[in-house]
Amino acid sequence: MSDTEKKQTGVKRVAAADTEAKSKSKAALRTDGSLASSSKRARTVSKNHTEDCRDSDCQGCAGGEIALDPEILALPAEKILALAEQEEAEGGDRSVVTKLYEASVEKFAGQSTLDSAWALLRCAEFVDYEEYAADAVAVAKKAKCTDKGDNARALLINGRAQVLRICLRQENRCSQQDEDTEQLSADIFGKQELDQGLADIAASLKSISGEENISAVAENTLAFFSARCQQCHSLIHSLQLALLDSALDIAIRHVDWTAKQSTGSHVLACKIAIWWAMAMADSALEDEAQSRAVEKRLGPIITYLETQSSDVSSYKLHAQLLIVLSSVLADEDKVVEAFDSAIRILQAARQIAPEDQDIINQLEDLEAEV
Repeated sequence: MSDTEKKQTGVKRVAAADTEAKSKSKAALRTDGSLASSSKRARTVSKNHTEDCRDSDCQGCAGGEIALDPEILALPAEKILALAEQEEAEGGDRSVVTKLYEASVEKFAGQSTLDSAWALLRCAEFVDYEEYAADAVAVAKKAKCTDKGDNARALLINGRAQVLRICLRQENRCSQQDEDTEQLSADIFGKQELDQGLADIAASLKSISGEENISAVAENTLAFFSARCQQCHSLIHSLQLALLDSALDIAIRHVDWTAKQSTGSHVLACKIAIWWAMAMADSALEDEAQSRAVEKRLGPIITYLETQSSDVSSYKLHAQLLIVLSSVLADEDKVVEAFDSAIRILQAARQIAPEDQDIINQLEDLEAEV
């Protein structure tokens, strides 16, 4: 197998191995910087029973619609919303998370507050419901903003809602595409609205003060982009690249790359960097200058990963990023250097985790010593 073939195999392995990781990458931090926490779990009651059920205490033993526990429904809207975000972050049952978001929206009904708008937005993002996204924007416009932080939060809600709506419309167009495939694949439907939404998100983050608060909001926003990236298979390439480009900019600007210990923000940012590099690899880079620009942009993240010498997960992310980078670089010497470095990193990772099958598979695919 030639070096080029090995490199292509490595890129394919990155794409395959990262599919599962994408499904777990949503975060659930409140935009005010507080963690979504509750001592209560989202207990549920199924209203259905099997035909032979005779247990008077049974709360439901057959499949069907899930109903939230009355104690949960009695909570204030803010706590139900926080619980929904917590359940989502912990990978809770999708139907339960949906019920929690819907319950929070119902509890907030009639309130023109930023919390109400946020509940509508988070529900819209989770269930891909465009109407709720539009409602979130409308409520945020009516909400009373008393300070710079409120204005930034309203702008963030507006920006994310706009981006979500464009993604949903584009996915719908892709699912209905016919003989006009070539034209559809080249154009972003609603590009001006998309650009404005992305600009609003960036501006809102710049307006937020306080290191702890911006860290929480940045991670939540990266989680939003990460969630949309899970739908990349149904989005046109130009839209994928626009989303990933904005997400990477947020990651570089607002994640602390001098930190000694890896956090959820770092993991999300590294994955987004990998997806962005893969999208760039699919683009026709015209010259070496563009290739160098890609390398430079990924520099802070690569430098950070080099410092995480005892973290197997960071080793994997570092190797994956270098493998993809090797498919973007124009300088052949740098291609070989990045590719060989990725192999050395995977081999070092195997010394720490010798039974990790993912590491073994990648080394075997690259025809490297296991």
